[in-house]
Amino acid sequence: MIFSELQDDRAVLPLLLYIQERIGLWGDSPRVRYPVAFVAFWITVAVPKLSLHYTSLETFICSMAELVYMCNVWCGAMLIWMEHECFQQYIDQVTSLTRYLYRPHQLESAKEHLQQLNRYIHRYTNRYCAFMLSLIIFYVVAPIITSFVTYLGHSNQHGNETTPAWNESSAVFKFTLHMEQAFYGLQHRTDVLQYALYLTFIVPIMFITACTVHTKVITIASSVRYGEALLHVVMLKIDHLHRLPGESARAELGDIVHVHQRALECIALLMNVLRSVLLLQLVFCIFIWCLMMLYFTITDGLSVTFINIAILFLVITIETFSPCYFGTRLSSQATELSKSVYACGWPGMDGDIQHGLRMVLHRTQWAVGMQAGKFCFVDVELFQKMVNMSYSFFIVLKDAF
Repeated sequence: MIFSELQDDRAVLPLLLYIQERIGLWGDSPRVRYPVAFVAFWITVAVPKLSLHYTSLETFICSMAELVYMCNVWCGAMLIWMEHECFQQYIDQVTSLTRYLYRPHQLESAKEHLQQLNRYIHRYTNRYCAFMLSLIIFYVVAPIITSFVTYLGHSNQHGNETTPAWNESSAVFKFTLHMEQAFYGLQHRTDVLQYALYLTFIVPIMFITACTVHTKVITIASSVRYGEALLHVVMLKIDHLHRLPGESARAELGDIVHVHQRALECIALLMNVLRSVLLLQLVFCIFIWCLMMLYFTITDGLSVTFINIAILFLVITIETFSPCYFGTRLSSQATELSKSVYACGWPGMDGDIQHGLRMVLHRTQWAVGMQAGKFCFVDVELFQKMVNMSYSFFIVLKDAF
């Protein structure tokens, strides 16, 4: 399914559902795969990080930035897992509505728009996955390669010693870790065998975490994009209304009211799924930005750890900007729909058609968009405020440290 051609350009988000199923967010009950991974995260990452005695401010800030980032990923995906029933209703409702829109009597431009959207989502989801896979591979593999290359070079310098190289070098050589943390008494920073044992536990968790965060991004972007497309289809139908004769216009108007109502119901379901996820994302993002920028300021020189933190900084920025961008598009499309009703030439239409259009116009006055909790709409303007707020907090923290 992934990195392959779209088999059915009328299917609703098949690639997204395939990816969700692989990590345990989608599928028939019981969906135990993700909860098991969630518990494994707390055992292998969260508890060791919280129990570590930090010897420097730099390692403490780095570790806390990583921990908050990981908690945002795992807890956000767990909220999606908990809202599975509501998300399944959203997928079922969208699938039912698109099947209705593919019927022979429906507008051809609406059908073509939906099919183009499916191809677009599939194509760019694959591109996004390919790009992020390269970052995942670097994030997971780079610390291992640099550690063992440096270790072998260091061991060669002690090759003529009677003491085994891995014992001799352990006093002065430290392996590069994926994250700053202890691990249940292992000497994984200095002992090659214990470092290898540590990798057997931490590498799978790092890989699953990376897959989870990008599944979150794809889920939000693709789902919101589909809600926008449904409103666009309603706008296409309204723009076509004035071209129809009287009786056909009345039938089409009834269809417009029906499709618009169902589109709003789909968006409402999606808002219920994402409301808590977005609230968690926005709150954690500010903490993560501040901690990571503070780490960039106080760390000495460029290292694999620095690059990995920079990758996490890029990912959290994409993860936060994505719902803001697509939330803005959704709200803008709702506004464009309202304008299309005003511009459709309704004053020259029959009274009953005008009455139906007023019903549509009344519904377009409702605020449509993605919400974080029940507090605010998520859009690009909010993202700009978050950036400014995070920078202000960072300046305060920088002066304090």
